[in-house]
Amino acid sequence: MPAEVYIEVVALADEAVWLVQTPSGDWSLPGGPLEEGEEPAHGARRWIARMAGVAVEEPVILEATSRHEGDRWRLILRYACRLTQEPRPDPTLPGSGLFHIEHLPPLAPDQRAAIYRAMQVL
Repeated sequence: MPAEVYIEVVALADEAVWLVQTPSGDWSLPGGPLEEGEEPAHGARRWIARMAGVAVEEPVILEATSRHEGDRWRLILRYACRLTQEPRPDPTLPGSGLFHIEHLPPLAPDQRAAIYRAMQVL
């Protein structure tokens, strides 16, 4: 059964977190699959650069988890980092943006928990 390594990033700016909206309208942490041979921390920086349009401080690993999706396993590496400047979102990613921690849209429980862990770590 094939496996995929997937990155999710909790990108904080003070008391706000950067989130993206999926095509189905759900909210999520930004991220995606690693490229062949790519280091996970580099993948975290690449995904934030793509989705928020900014460079970030060195990402810190929060956790690793896995789940079965369809015909494959997905290893999910969650990282936390601080945004170093005001985000400049990719115009092809409508709905992306910063949300104050007290006004987060609905998220998967594990993603919401990762946000609160990141606030303690960073």
